[in-house]
Amino acid sequence: MRHLIFLSVIVFFASINIGSCQKGIAKQANKFLKAEKYEEALALYDQVEKINQDKHLLFKRGVANFHTRNADDAVRDFTLARRLGYEENEIYLYAAKALHSRGSYLDAAQFYKNYLRYLDDKKKEYVIIEKIKQCMFAYNNQYNDQLAFIENLGSSVNTEYDELNPVQSPTSQNKYYFSSNRSGSNGGLRNKEGYKDEIYGKYSSDMYAIELENGNWTSVSSFHPILNGPKHDLIQGFNPNGSVLYFIKTQSGNAGEIYADTFSVDKDPEAFPKLLRTPIISELGDKDMKVFNDQTIIFSSKRAGGFGGYDIYVTYLENDVWTVPTNLGPEINSQYDETAPFLTKSGKKLFFSSDRIEGFGGFDIFEATYSSETSAWLPVQNIGIPINSSMNESNFSLSSDGMTAIFSSNRIGTLGGYDLYLAYYKDQVMDQLMYTENLPFIQYIQDTVVTEVVSEVTPETNKENGLSDTPIIKKDFYNEPLYYGSDEIIISSANKSKLNQIKNTLTVFPEVSVVLSGHSIAEGMREFDLYFSIKRAEKAAEYLMQNGIDIKRIKVRGLGSNFPHTKHNTTGSNRLAEKNNRRIDVSFIKVPTNRLNVVNEMPSVADAMRDGASDEYYDILKGLAYKIEVAKTKQMYKGDVIRQYESGVVEKEMADSDYTYTVGIFDTYYNAKRMKSVLLRSGLNDANVIPYMNDVQLNKEQVESLKDVYPDLGEFLRFEK
Repeated sequence: MRHLIFLSVIVFFASINIGSCQKGIAKQANKFLKAEKYEEALALYDQVEKINQDKHLLFKRGVANFHTRNADDAVRDFTLARRLGYEENEIYLYAAKALHSRGSYLDAAQFYKNYLRYLDDKKKEYVIIEKIKQCMFAYNNQYNDQLAFIENLGSSVNTEYDELNPVQSPTSQNKYYFSSNRSGSNGGLRNKEGYKDEIYGKYSSDMYAIELENGNWTSVSSFHPILNGPKHDLIQGFNPNGSVLYFIKTQSGNAGEIYADTFSVDKDPEAFPKLLRTPIISELGDKDMKVFNDQTIIFSSKRAGGFGGYDIYVTYLENDVWTVPTNLGPEINSQYDETAPFLTKSGKKLFFSSDRIEGFGGFDIFEATYSSETSAWLPVQNIGIPINSSMNESNFSLSSDGMTAIFSSNRIGTLGGYDLYLAYYKDQVMDQLMYTENLPFIQYIQDTVVTEVVSEVTPETNKENGLSDTPIIKKDFYNEPLYYGSDEIIISSANKSKLNQIKNTLTVFPEVSVVLSGHSIAEGMREFDLYFSIKRAEKAAEYLMQNGIDIKRIKVRGLGSNFPHTKHNTTGSNRLAEKNNRRIDVSFIKVPTNRLNVVNEMPSVADAMRDGASDEYYDILKGLAYKIEVAKTKQMYKGDVIRQYESGVVEKEMADSDYTYTVGIFDTYYNAKRMKSVLLRSGLNDANVIPYMNDVQLNKEQVESLKDVYPDLGEFLRFEK
C-alpha cells in the first residue's frame, strides 16, 4: 500500500512538472507570436500536447500558420477554435485571410461578410468591403488566358527569409542581383531600433548576386561589407551601362538614404558609396527608384498631392537640374498603393505593383501601355495568374530580351517569406527591344547630362531646386566589444573580424583614435586583475598596429573587475556574468559625427542582472571628468591604494612605455579634490587630479582655453599646479 502511495505521489509531482513545462512552452510561443517570429512560434505551439483542447492557443497557432503560408493548417485551427467556442471577432478576419490566400475566393468573401457584421468602424468596414470586391474579381478572372509560365528559383537562391528587389545585370543576361534578410546578414539579429536582439531581433537585408551557369544557379555571393552594413541595404537598380549601382540604406525598411556606388570599393578601401543627389528623398518615404536612363528616374512616393497611398512619379534632368517630381496622373495612379514601377526600354509599357480591388489578393502586378496616337495611357490591366496570386507580388522587371521576367512573391508554396520567381513569357514583349532616350509621355526641353552623385567638394546649395549639395558621406559603425573566454584567446576569429572592421574605419577616418578598455571577472588580487586586463587590451592594440594603424592613435586601459557590466550571482550560476564581463570595450575619440555614426552595443541583459558600474563609468567620461593619478610606472603597481579602492584603473598610450594608475571617476572637481585630500592624509603624497574631456586627458593650455566654457576647470586651476 505504501508503495502505491509513493508511486501516486511521484506521478502527481511529475504531472505538475509536465504541466508547468507545457505552460512555459505556450508562454514562450506567445512571446514569439507577439514579436512576429511566426516560424519559431509555430514550432513551439506544435509542442503543446493538448493544444487541440485550448481554443485560445488554437487561434494563435492558426495566426502563426497563416503568416507562415500554411493556409490549410490555419483554416483547420480556426475551425477547431470556433467549435470550442472561440468568439472573438478577429477569427472571422483571419479565417477570411487564410481562405483568400489559398484561392478559396467565395468562402473568403463569406467570412469577410461575417466579420463585417461585427464592425462599427467605418474605415474598417470600407477596407473589408474592398476585400470582398477583390475576392469577386479574383473568382471571375482566375481562369483567364495565361501570359507566362512561372518557376521558383529554388533552394539554391531562395531561403526561409525574404528575397526582394531582383534586378537583372545590365551587362550579363544570366546574372541577377537582389536583397535578402537571410541568416548571416551583416549586423546580425536586430530589433526595430537597430540594436542587437538575439531573441526577438530580425536580420536586416543585404545585397547579393547570383548567376545561371549551364542551367544551374551558382552559389549566392554577398556584396562587400562596406556596401552591406547593419541596416537594410535594398538594391534599386543600375544605370544603363551597369557602371553605377543604386541602393537604399534604411533602418525601418522604408525611409532611408539613397546611395550610388561605382564598384570601386574593391580597389580602394576608402571608396564608400556616395549619397545620390536627386529630388528623391527616401527619408520622406520615396522608394522603389528605377533609373530609366542617366537623365530619367521613376519611383513611388507618398508625398502630398497624390491620389492616395503610394503613387508613381517621374523626375528628369532639365538644364542640368532635376525637375520637381511629376505624378503620372489618374490613368496610372489610384486611391490605392502603386509601387515598384518598371518601364520597358520603349518607355511605353509600364509595370507596377498595386493592391487595388482588380486583383487576386494583396499586391498584384499591373501593366499600362502609353498610346502615341492618343497621347494618353490606355486602361491599366492586371497581368493575371500565374504571375499574380492570392498573396503579394512585387519588384517585377523584364529581361533585356523581353522573354522572361523576374519578380518577388510570398505566395503559398514559397520556401518562406518572399521568394524570387522567373516568368517565361509565351510571346516576347517587343517594347523591351525598342529604345528611346526621352519618354514619350514627357516633354523634354533639351538634351541633358548624366546623373551626378555627391562627391567631397565644398558644400553648396542649389537654389533652383532647393536640394543641398552638402557632401554628407555618413558611415554607420555598430561597435561591439571583443569577448574572450577562460582560454584567454584575444585574437579569436570573431574578434579578428571585429578588429578588421575597426581597422577599416580608422583607415577611412584618420582623425579618429581608439581606446581599448579591458574588463575581467574577479580572479585574484585586484592589482593583478587590473594589470592582466590591460595586457589583454594590448594584444588587441598590437593587432591593429600590425595592420597599419599608427601607434599614436591607440590607447589601452585596464579596469579589471572594478566596473562590471553584469552582476555576479552569489547563489547560482555565473556563466552570464563571466561571459559579459570578460571583454574589451572599444571607444572612438574625435569622431566626425557628420560622417561617422558609432552605435555602441553593450551586452544585453535584464535590468535585474545589470550592475550599472560600467555604464556609469563611460557616461561620466563622455563630458568633463576627473581622475586621481596615484602612480606612473613601467611595471605592475602593487600599492595599497589599488587594493583599497574599487575604482582603480590603469591606462597607457601605446606610444608611451609608462602605465598610469588612477582611482576614482568624478564629474566635478570638488568631489575629486575631496578624494585627493583623503589620499594625501593617508600618506600618498604623489596623488594629483587629472582632468579629461570626452575621454581625452587635458593639458594645461587646453584647460586654460576651456575654463570660460567650463567654470569647473577654473576651480581646478585654483588648487592644482
